[in-house]
Amino acid sequence: MVKKIILFIIIIGIIGAIVMYLWNKPHRDIAAAKEDFIISATDFYKEYSANETSANAKYLDKVIAVEGVISAIELENADEPTVALITATPDMTVSCGFKKELLSEVKKLKPNDKIKIKGKCDGMGMFGVVITQCSLIK
Repeated sequence: MVKKIILFIIIIGIIGAIVMYLWNKPHRDIAAAKEDFIISATDFYKEYSANETSANAKYLDKVIAVEGVISAIELENADEPTVALITATPDMTVSCGFKKELLSEVKKLKPNDKIKIKGKCDGMGMFGVVITQCSLIK
């Protein structure tokens, strides 16, 4: 009985150590990471609209560099300013969420500017493909 209690305590300790490691693991720096893919906003959305499952297998959680033309800039949420890139499908965009530290850079952008953005693909949302943790590529 004592051996079972000791074994149980050891197992709980190991599980606790793993959870603490994963909880405190530093986040990946997307801005410094090399792009896994470079693609236009139109082609990116086309792949997702054609087959979301295969597009997720290819792009989800990968670092993507997207080139496109700005359709809208949303600054209402200062914690995550968002830039929407035009696709060939009306009302569907590639939505790029930036860190709040980049708010001043996002404010300088204008609709119809052609830009290149790097971020992490989060898959398909209600109004198109979503990319987060974005930064501008100059």
